[in-house]
Amino acid sequence: MRIAAASLIMAMILLALPSVACGGEALQGERIVFTASDVSFNDTVYGRDGKVAIYAMNPDGSGVKQLTNHNADDSHPDLSPDGQRIAFISNRDGNFEIYAMNADGSDVIRLTNNAAADLQPAWSPDGQRIVYVSNRYDDRSDSLLATEIHVMNSDGSDLIRLVNDDAWQSAPAWSPDGQRIAFASRGRDGNSEIYAANADGTEITQLTNHDAGDWQPAWSPDGRRIAFVSDRDADRSGYPSDSEIYSMNADGSDLTRLTHNDLTNRSPVWSPDGRRIAFSASRGHAHSSIWTMNADGSEIRQFFGGHNPIWSPDGQRIAFGNYPGDGDIIRGDNEIYVMNSDGSGMTQLTDNDADDWIEAWESAP
Repeated sequence: MRIAAASLIMAMILLALPSVACGGEALQGERIVFTASDVSFNDTVYGRDGKVAIYAMNPDGSGVKQLTNHNADDSHPDLSPDGQRIAFISNRDGNFEIYAMNADGSDVIRLTNNAAADLQPAWSPDGQRIVYVSNRYDDRSDSLLATEIHVMNSDGSDLIRLVNDDAWQSAPAWSPDGQRIAFASRGRDGNSEIYAANADGTEITQLTNHDAGDWQPAWSPDGRRIAFVSDRDADRSGYPSDSEIYSMNADGSDLTRLTHNDLTNRSPVWSPDGRRIAFSASRGHAHSSIWTMNADGSEIRQFFGGHNPIWSPDGQRIAFGNYPGDGDIIRGDNEIYVMNSDGSGMTQLTDNDADDWIEAWESAP
C-alpha cells in the first residue's frame, strides 16, 4: 500500500467520520464512537466550518452525543479498555497532537507537545500506555516519510521511541497481553514488512520477508495469530494491484493465504471469539463490500457494499461504513450501518449530508 506523504495525514483523518442525529437519550450498555465533518441535521450543526468532531451513539443510532466541539479537526478516537477515557488526535494547537478526554467529552488533556505530527493512538490492553506514530525525528518536517512508533504512559509521561531508525512505520497493534506491538515498517528492506517488538522496544523481530508489501497487522484475540494484508500474489498488470489477506503465527511461522481473488482485500478484523475475520474488498477504486470468513479462510461470504468493518463486543453484529444510493465517493456522504454477523437485519444508523465514519464499538462503563 503506497500513500503519498503529502496526503497521508488527511487520509488518516478521513478514515474516521460519521452521520449525526440529534438526541438526548442516555447511552446504553454499549456505545459506537464515530467522527463527523460539517453536518447539518434538524438545524443543529456538527463539526462546524467543515472541521471534524467526535461523537458517540447507541448501537441502534439513538442517543447521539457530541464529545468534542472545537474549531479544529478532532479525529481517530480510541476508547480505553475500561471505557472511561478516549485518546484522539487534534490540530487545535497548530499541528496534530495526541489528546485524551473522559468518555463523556470532559477533562481534555494534551498528551504530546512538539512540532511534529502525532497520529494513530491506541491504548494498551491494561489501559496504562498509549502507542502512536510520529514524524518528530524526520528532518523533513512537512512530510511523513519517516514516521516512527512511540509508547508513553496514559498521562503522556515516560515516552520511549520503540524503533530507532529512519524507516516509515505505521499501524501499531498491541498484542492481547500487552507485551508486544506489531507494526508495518517500510525502508529497511525497501518495502513494507511486518515486525513485532516488546513494548519497551527490545526484541524487535521481522515477521515477514518478501519483496512485496505487507501491512495492516491484526492480532487474534488469543494472541497466537496475526492477520495482515499483502500484495505478494498480486497481478501487477494494472493499478491499483490486488491485495490478499494472510495470517501467520505470532513468530512469523505457518504463513497461510486466506483470500484467493483478484480484488483489493483489506482491513481484516477478528471476531471477539477469534473464529471469524471480517474485511472489505473492492475492485480497484470501485465501491467495496463487506466479507467474512473463518479464521482459516474457509466459508467466505460476501455481504452488502461497505468498508472498515467493526465487530460488536459480543460478536453478533458488524458495523461498517458505506455510500448509500448514489452517494459520491469524492463528495463524501458516507453513512454508518450495522447488520447481524450472518448478513441479516441490516440497518442504516446515520443519514445526512456528511461524511460519517465509525471508529469503535465498545462496552460502556
